[in-house]
Amino acid sequence: MDGEKLGILAGKGELPWIAVKNAIEMGEDPVVFLLTDDDPPEEFKSRCHKVVLTKFYSSVIKSLKKFQIKRIVSLGKIPKNIIYENPKFDLRTLLLLARMHNKNDYTVFLYLNDVLQKYGIEVLPQTQYLKNCFLEEGRYGKRLSSSQIEDIAFGMYYAMEVNRLDIGQCVIVGDKIVWAVECAEGTDECIRRGGKLFKKGGAIVCKVAKRDHDPRFDIPVIGITTLESMKESNCKVLAIETKGTIVVNKEKFLKKAKDYGITIISIKDNLTDKNKIKKINGSWLSIL
Repeated sequence: MDGEKLGILAGKGELPWIAVKNAIEMGEDPVVFLLTDDDPPEEFKSRCHKVVLTKFYSSVIKSLKKFQIKRIVSLGKIPKNIIYENPKFDLRTLLLLARMHNKNDYTVFLYLNDVLQKYGIEVLPQTQYLKNCFLEEGRYGKRLSSSQIEDIAFGMYYAMEVNRLDIGQCVIVGDKIVWAVECAEGTDECIRRGGKLFKKGGAIVCKVAKRDHDPRFDIPVIGITTLESMKESNCKVLAIETKGTIVVNKEKFLKKAKDYGITIISIKDNLTDKNKIKKINGSWLSIL
């Protein structure tokens, strides 16, 4: 929109900066509101302003109003310790938290969105300024064994159940046993824990989005650190949802997966259908 700045709420990771770059290329003039203490890329520092999430009214809302932001996109990981390690809340944020029936990520997002709407601020889908961030359906890497296909169907079922309960997005499986479930620690720690527990080696990582998920919030994200965690814990397969998982720096990601000997399976719909997974296993998409 002419003359209207875009706001980007930036958590940890590369995703906010990919969005900033793409937004500029699309003719936007983004302002970045930093939710963590991480240093921004030098080229974008002039666009950045620090805000404090636990002071949502007196810091975040105040800053958005100062720059007359009417549209925002929220990207990047927000560690839970922002809220639970020596937090400094403003009074209105404390009252907002007290009204929430739980403090799960999705609940918090919905309440914050309601506040933003009252100030005339629209939250945009997370993918609006992310180009080419999804993998097509297919197999990227070595052909799967029949037991790995069985484990993927098994794992995707449990990943969807865990996500339905708003616990996490990821499970680690092997020999039709769930070895780890993602909770507050995040995907990378879950992978390390589950992969190491599966002493046989070669565990499978299954990561999904919430059914009928809200595209503005908490779309699953994978990247190089995901692969590094898998390599460290000897996990050999990563199963994701084709249109429900953001891939950070897709080309670099696929090259690194090839280097590590990790197979990526991207599945569209019917995530637990073994026949469908077998069919995908029979296909192959180029790593580069």
